[in-house]
Amino acid sequence: MLEPRIQAEILRLHFGEGLSRRMIARQLKVHRITVGLVIQRRQVRLPATEHKARSSVLEPYYPRIQKLLDDAPERSCVNILQQLRNAGYSGGISILRSYVRTIRPTSPKEAFFELDFAKGEAAQVDWGEFGDVFGNGTKVHVFVMVLCWSRLLYLEFTLRQTLAALLRCYERALRFFGRRCKEYWHDNMPTVVSERLGKLKRFTTGFLAYAGFHGLTPILCNVAAGNEKGRVEDGVKLVRHQFWPGRSFRDLDDINGQAFEWRDRYANRREHETTHKIPQLMFEQEREALLPLRPEPYDTDDVVSCPVRPNFLVPFEGNRYSVPWTMVGKTVTLRADDRCVRIFYGHKRVAEHERSYLRGQTIRNPKHEEGLREIKPGASRNWQVEAVQSFGPNASRYLELIGAGQRSLRHEVAELLFLVTVYGKDLLEEAIGDLLGQGIVGAAHIERTLRLREDTPKAPPPLALPDERLHFMPPTPRLEAYDTLLLDARRDEEDPEDDG
Repeated sequence: MLEPRIQAEILRLHFGEGLSRRMIARQLKVHRITVGLVIQRRQVRLPATEHKARSSVLEPYYPRIQKLLDDAPERSCVNILQQLRNAGYSGGISILRSYVRTIRPTSPKEAFFELDFAKGEAAQVDWGEFGDVFGNGTKVHVFVMVLCWSRLLYLEFTLRQTLAALLRCYERALRFFGRRCKEYWHDNMPTVVSERLGKLKRFTTGFLAYAGFHGLTPILCNVAAGNEKGRVEDGVKLVRHQFWPGRSFRDLDDINGQAFEWRDRYANRREHETTHKIPQLMFEQEREALLPLRPEPYDTDDVVSCPVRPNFLVPFEGNRYSVPWTMVGKTVTLRADDRCVRIFYGHKRVAEHERSYLRGQTIRNPKHEEGLREIKPGASRNWQVEAVQSFGPNASRYLELIGAGQRSLRHEVAELLFLVTVYGKDLLEEAIGDLLGQGIVGAAHIERTLRLREDTPKAPPPLALPDERLHFMPPTPRLEAYDTLLLDARRDEEDPEDDG
């Protein structure tokens, strides 16, 4: 670069005295092209000045930081900061992180083989989280299943990641594809794997029961092996970056409605980024390689058994659901699906509520309180007896016989009020009449009779056999034909024909 003094002289001679480039070059002994460049930019270019590196408040501690990392390369910056504070360091953690990033030893990048799958061989499953979308403290999750060969995708948004929620999503995904793969690959979901130590793993009993029902083979990916479930991770990224941004939702049903439309109109019709093929068209080729599903669905309800509390409420997922007050102390079974919570005593449904995904809610049915106020102070003490007598003549006669015996009247009346809540007046009156006809009394016998009438055995569905020839039903043999042959043979022996 020319000295600034010569550049200034070129500009003065050309613009001040009007000399040509050739004359300036001769006079200053500079090449005319260089003169032309200076004249063209019309300014003096100064050489870059070397700035002295500014000292850092962290610089005196560089040796100590290096020693800490040598002792434990995995040591976090927060831990290093704590050590430096004891040595007098007064700076912040940002400058420390920037420096540690330049000196921390890094592990070399690991190379992976790309996994290849045959048609119908495997599918991959994973969850994705989208946070508290509706501002009510409940997170929204997405379930994604991708067929490894065709890349066909199924997705569904839920408000839970429990085993029952996973199985409901699984069941709907299998019905969406219409058939099943041989293997299903997962990461370390706590609802799928209960314990893992190296290559040793133990699946949860609930998930194994579901896999056995459909004949699925669950596969667990290795820890931190992203290449083993890259197909479904790409599916979750696709949902996060191409479906989710810019949308607004009213509720979970609205999310799934928009998601299903996007899945069918775009996700499964796009040209896949890796295969450069259309997943929907590739699935038509893969369909025949998939295995058939069992026709009957799997029971995916949440099931909980617990006693009814004195406030006639049943707890479930941090909420409380009411049952008739006469069931206090009884053990009931709660079954919940995506929308409803149903409560059973035995096989008899005694309550049903809309499921709440919030926390700390009390869901009541005002009908469950009917009759409770009558037993409070100031009410007639005879109301329970009058209520039982209103069931019918058999119930009235039963009360008279109980009064003559040694059974607790209070317990028997309370049990009868409970049984009428579950089975109704007509069935209870009929059962009491049958037992009185046999000379039997006691609420336990009445309940057993009602249960036996309700629990009628049901024939199981016919077994589906893989070979059509096994469905052949042989005709029922007619034993009369054998009798005829036997009698004819005996008759021939008794009356032999005369050959002469």
